Amino acid sequence: MRHTIRLTSLLALAALAAAAPAAAQREHSHITNNEETRIVDDDGRKRLEIRSRGAVDFNDAGDWVASVPSGGLFTVEERDGGERRIEFRPGEGGAGVRYFVNDRERPLDAAGRAWAQGHILRAVRESGIGAERRVARIRARSGVNGVLAEMSGIRSDVAKRNYYRALLNGAPLSTAEFTRVMDDVGRRMGSDVETRLVLTEATAQARDGARLAALLRAAERIDSDVETRLVLNHVASRHRLSDAAARDAFFRVVGGMGSDVERRLVLNAVADDHLADGPSRDAFFRAVAEFDSDVERRIVLSQVLRGGAPEATVIAAIHSAGQMDSDVEKRIVLTQVPADHLRRARVAAAYRRVADAMDSSTERRIVMRRLDGGR
Repeated sequence: MRHTIRLTSLLALAALAAAAPAAAQREHSHITNNEETRIVDDDGRKRLEIRSRGAVDFNDAGDWVASVPSGGLFTVEERDGGERRIEFRPGEGGAGVRYFVNDRERPLDAAGRAWAQGHILRAVRESGIGAERRVARIRARSGVNGVLAEMSGIRSDVAKRNYYRALLNGAPLSTAEFTRVMDDVGRRMGSDVETRLVLTEATAQARDGARLAALLRAAERIDSDVETRLVLNHVASRHRLSDAAARDAFFRVVGGMGSDVERRLVLNAVADDHLADGPSRDAFFRAVAEFDSDVERRIVLSQVLRGGAPEATVIAAIHSAGQMDSDVEKRIVLTQVPADHLRRARVAAAYRRVADAMDSSTERRIVMRRLDGGR
């Protein structure tokens, strides 16, 4: 019996070893470098490789090459028992076409053309090759809505990003058009990384509060708190959030983040820019109120208090500290209230209310000693 088990094990290992090379051959890659794109799909039995170099242009349907620039090319090669390849190179009045079957050049027949059209359309839709020129043509004919309608057939978020970029970097968008594009980004994109790349690029076009609010509504649809934080930090570094709608949208996104650490990183960054003060104050502290972690809240409040905050902001920070469960964290915040503020009646009253509500007599005594010393 022992020998039977051993033989079975050896046979299983041999089967795994035989399967390993086939599994190792699997490849699905999409690499874009400067103006060259290479797409490979290889399952071990069938291999498809598509290459594009230079500003290759496609027809409006996206299933044929219209022109190839000097030094450019576009090729489709498929190996599935046999081999088929089509090459598009610079030509007179369009693109020169050559078609090969098993390394022998053949006239391009209807079957070969249909085969090539299917793969070209797939490449255009999955990679966004030639997006700038296609978007410009479609937009000139059908407007922004026409481009967004064309994108409904695109599944790849990489390709969608290229189309959105072409819209954002093309002819100027009106506020209504920009808002429509941002709404489409939030609704259509599945990848948080690709969404972040679109929104950070769109930040430069968000020149008014309505546009910025539209961009931030799209950011609310991102699931990853890391990607959300990267968008928010990018926005905050370029805009002062002086518009009420943009300000409320920004801090609503911050408040909706699930990670206290990522929320703290955003709020600390904007606290450095004094966005906890003035017209942003209420929205800022509503976002602070969403913290579950007293430690993360304390880090933010300490940052606010270190920045030479005005009286109203100091009082708001004290009230926020009062909402914390930990008396230790409350004490750390309260002991960072600037001494000159403790000599102000309104600040001292807010400070005392929080201190009186503390359960720990030791922590309460420490903070009260500071209040009495300030006086």
